[in-house]
Amino acid sequence: MMELSTKIEPSLESITVRGKYIIPETDFKVVEKKVLDTLGPWGWIQRPKIGESISLMDFGEVKPEIKEGDWLKYIKDVRAGAVVSISITTVEHLNTGILVEVDCRPAMWFRIAQLHETNFTENQVQEALFECKGFVKQVMSIFKGKEIEPVSVYPIIQRTEIKSRLLNLGLKVIVEILDRAERHIVQNNFIESLKSSRTAFEKMIDWEMEKRGLGKTSSYKNDLERLKSKGYLDAETTKLLQSYYGCLSDAVHEKAVTPPGIFEAQMGYGTTLIMLDYFANKLP
Repeated sequence: MMELSTKIEPSLESITVRGKYIIPETDFKVVEKKVLDTLGPWGWIQRPKIGESISLMDFGEVKPEIKEGDWLKYIKDVRAGAVVSISITTVEHLNTGILVEVDCRPAMWFRIAQLHETNFTENQVQEALFECKGFVKQVMSIFKGKEIEPVSVYPIIQRTEIKSRLLNLGLKVIVEILDRAERHIVQNNFIESLKSSRTAFEKMIDWEMEKRGLGKTSSYKNDLERLKSKGYLDAETTKLLQSYYGCLSDAVHEKAVTPPGIFEAQMGYGTTLIMLDYFANKLP
């Protein structure tokens, strides 16, 4: 069983938390002022901006002058999971307000990028993700922002594009199940997230079988065998899909040696997306 003290080497993407919100404002300057008025007194300092965006860094206390050495010392001394960076960028102006993307990063991110540290504990990583997600929600509560894309560490473009392709095929039910899997991760319901990922996977197999006029078998593993026997899947791909489905089922039924955590839920969700994309667009 993996202990929380186990050392890991997180990638920068895996500890960058993002989300999308609609803010009921018409002028981004109002957004800037509210963020500065709220975070400024706590030592957050605005960084150079590009276009309709605002980026702030936490120095722990208000400083009249920012020096590189001060910054490096601060991120070295502060907790690795502490939130030290947040940015809000306009994506689109809507009738109901401004659609923004929020990006939040912990001190750990800058230790990796600027101080070249590599080893952190799993507990530190989970703490960083938890604090960044909570911080984004707190900042967005200033505006009573409506969450459009759940706060997460997933590459937003990839998951949005895959879901769009699924919707274009009329697979709205599967996309709704994927959305549920993602919400469960945000809520720390990791087993429930894996259950939803498995259900989405099963629904896709059902769709493939029906589309090709193949009768259902006694199990989804046998359904995959039937797709292989009819020439729609090769042997290696079939084996991979069956193995993945088995892993999902073991996690759902809590047969895994180590109880699933955030990384297992994220991997289950991300892998399900990739496999559904294969079924929907690459399977002949």
